[in-house]
Amino acid sequence: MKTIVAVTSQNKKTVTKHAGECRNYFIYAIENNKIASRQVWELHDNEILKYTFHEDKSVNPKNVLYDVDILLTGSIGRGGVNRLANQNVTAYVIKEKDPDTAVEKLIKGTLEAFAPVSHHKDYSNKDKHNVHCKNCNGHQHTNQD
Repeated sequence: MKTIVAVTSQNKKTVTKHAGECRNYFIYAIENNKIASRQVWELHDNEILKYTFHEDKSVNPKNVLYDVDILLTGSIGRGGVNRLANQNVTAYVIKEKDPDTAVEKLIKGTLEAFAPVSHHKDYSNKDKHNVHCKNCNGHQHTNQD
């Protein structure tokens, strides 16, 4: 199975903060516990999460990021985490600055996440990834938590 991971990178170099306002993302496809591909998504103003969450007045707003499985970011609010979880996207706040390293650590189960972190995703048919959560008494999250 393939897992799609989005990493906020406004500067297209490092993991950046403010997921809601970020326009640039590295998108990784993970297959068989390896990075199969990496691309850059450049979003328009009406595609950023902040627009979808706060300005799109449609009944069921859509966002291209709802198609990913995991979002790694330097910061995101609890409301954003919950909205993404409702769309089956697990969000993790991380301190790792290098996007490739963050995804490699995600694959290896050594990535450290900090609150807020989503606990709502069901990945029963996906590859398993472990994340060490610093704000949940250090317990490990799998993508089934």
